Amino acid sequence: MAATAWERFIGHRVLPKATAVVLAAVLVAGFLLVRSERRDAHNAEVLETACGGVLPREAVRGLLPGDETWELRDDLDLSGPSGRGPRTVLRCSLEWGEDGTLDLAAVPVLDVPLSGVRLRDVLSTAAAKEPDWATAYRTATTQVTAACPAGLPGYPRPVTRFRVHASLGADGSEVAGAAKELGDAVAAVANHVRDRARCGGTAVEPSDVRPPPRSEAEDSENSGSSDEVPQACRWFRPGILDGKTWGPDDREPDGVTADDADACSLRVPRAKPANRLDHFAEVSSVSWRGPLLPEARTAYGAELAALSRAPEPGSGEQSYTLAVWAASSCSGARTLSRVTVTTAAAALAADRADRILDAYLTSSDCRAAKVIGKVWK
Repeated sequence: MAATAWERFIGHRVLPKATAVVLAAVLVAGFLLVRSERRDAHNAEVLETACGGVLPREAVRGLLPGDETWELRDDLDLSGPSGRGPRTVLRCSLEWGEDGTLDLAAVPVLDVPLSGVRLRDVLSTAAAKEPDWATAYRTATTQVTAACPAGLPGYPRPVTRFRVHASLGADGSEVAGAAKELGDAVAAVANHVRDRARCGGTAVEPSDVRPPPRSEAEDSENSGSSDEVPQACRWFRPGILDGKTWGPDDREPDGVTADDADACSLRVPRAKPANRLDHFAEVSSVSWRGPLLPEARTAYGAELAALSRAPEPGSGEQSYTLAVWAASSCSGARTLSRVTVTTAAAALAADRADRILDAYLTSSDCRAAKVIGKVWK
């Protein structure tokens, strides 16, 4: 009877083919299910490993395509004590498909080495070209600069800031809305570096993470403000020298802010010139702290030696420059400062120099300031 049923089944015009289709579908579904489970397990392992294992799983999983296999192509964690300070503190890269990528990196914010301590030497660092790894954040999807008051370990000079940036792309283009969604991941990486380096200070929040500025003028760390006045020059107000606001044709202020020195040089258009030589006044400021103090005293030795016996300026000059020196404590660090004022009339420089020095030191949170002396140049 069983043979009869089998014969009837195989002799049926439709049933054998339909059964074969069903069996094939079951096999394919089973294969896909197994492959999906293996892919999910693999992807979960990747997230647990990448970037020192600190990535927020759910937040990152929501950014990546669940139907793709993620591969960890680049993973490096040198946070914490690691000997010589690295260019990259932490880095990881996830890839999927043909063009999908998620890249995260934490890099130190390093000052350009000074070629000297004179005003022109400090200012020259503004024109120095930074390496690609230091400027990669400018083209990232989002980024944050984190403070490390205790300093990252392994560097010959204090490194009190580092930057974490992340980029998410698919098919060669950025993913819409990724900047906001990456905030949790970037903050987690930043706090991992902070904890491992024992930075101290305030933790990074996802709300601190923002898309990078798209131009130098928008970057407050490079240009100082939206008006393109460098941070080191923001203390100056043209009215101190009866000047007017800079116009589009005026020379822009030049300034640099570093860990152990800051410098500014600017030219002020005079609001009411007294004569044909009085169209502009010039001001410069420079301060040195910590390890640069002995070198600054050596570089300006002759000028410092002349402070107590500086003669009054002669007459008939086209311009007069008065340099004023002061010692103080700025933000808790011993500081030596020098301000110069150049004007067409010696009386104007002599009358305003103290006010200019006071404005400069006040803006730098300097206390116990003591004027060492003045010298005409």
